[in-house]
Amino acid sequence: MAAKAVVPPPLHPGATRDVVRTRTGTTVLDAATPTVTLTRLQSGIGALVIGMLRPDGVGDLRLGCAYQLRTGQSSTVQNAGDQALVAGNPAVPVIVKGAGRDEQLSLDLRRCRDIDRLIVYAFSERDIELCWGGVLVVSTFGGARIELPLDAEPSRGVRVVLSLYRVGGEFVLRNEMETIDGQVRDACLAYGFDRITWIDGRTTTNQQPSVR
Repeated sequence: MAAKAVVPPPLHPGATRDVVRTRTGTTVLDAATPTVTLTRLQSGIGALVIGMLRPDGVGDLRLGCAYQLRTGQSSTVQNAGDQALVAGNPAVPVIVKGAGRDEQLSLDLRRCRDIDRLIVYAFSERDIELCWGGVLVVSTFGGARIELPLDAEPSRGVRVVLSLYRVGGEFVLRNEMETIDGQVRDACLAYGFDRITWIDGRTTTNQQPSVR
């Protein structure tokens, strides 16, 4: 499977498309508005919280992300099994909070300059077909809210839901909603995360249990 291009959309000055900014209230990422750009404050203060609200009947849906830092370091963070998994390097700015019904990822924006790009993916821990539904919610400093509906036909595999790029000191979020056949490793490779060393289709060599 060929890797997807990892170049972010042209959102710098002089770009050929309009820049869609967050606004007071809720911004919905859909086919009509697939990208949104956070302000510099939203990209650098507090935390960027990514939560998943899911209805009953979806299945054993889990949330994770693959990230790349400016140093080139790359790995994954996810909830699976009985433990939340985090990268072994304590300087990594992405952490997992909790493993309850509505899973949540949090980016520590005090280290925002370290973050180059990441993808957020959803998968079945038991590798079964998932009945998609619910919404992915991104909350920013100042109370802005970005929603991405998770409605889709039932499927197996890993669904890459959202991507994030750092462009000119600001974060650009993009609706992906693409299902990749296979496991987490296959989804990461499809999106150009080829510097990760894997133990198996889901676990990287530098994941370890987090301290709760």
